Amino acid sequence: MTAVAEAPSPLELEQRLVLVACGTRPGKAQACASCSKKSGTLLRITSTGAADALAAAICGTGDRRVKTCEVCREKSLRMIRIYNEESV
Repeated sequence: MTAVAEAPSPLELEQRLVLVACGTRPGKAQACASCSKKSGTLLRITSTGAADALAAAICGTGDRRVKTCEVCREKSLRMIRIYNEESV
């Protein structure tokens, strides 16, 4: 019989996603206070799959009509991919 991996709790998923938004590096275990404050908003946007809106929220523009940086666009796509894989 094969063991089935447990899905992360909503809080664990939210923390993982906000860490990606904040920027990962070796040894970094949690997001900064500024990014942590946006965690609920980032999770809600991530759940919609709206990569442009998510990138704008990460980049700090707050306006999805404003062009976001490439790093934040990449983070948004990674967060959506993580959400889709782990929230099943």
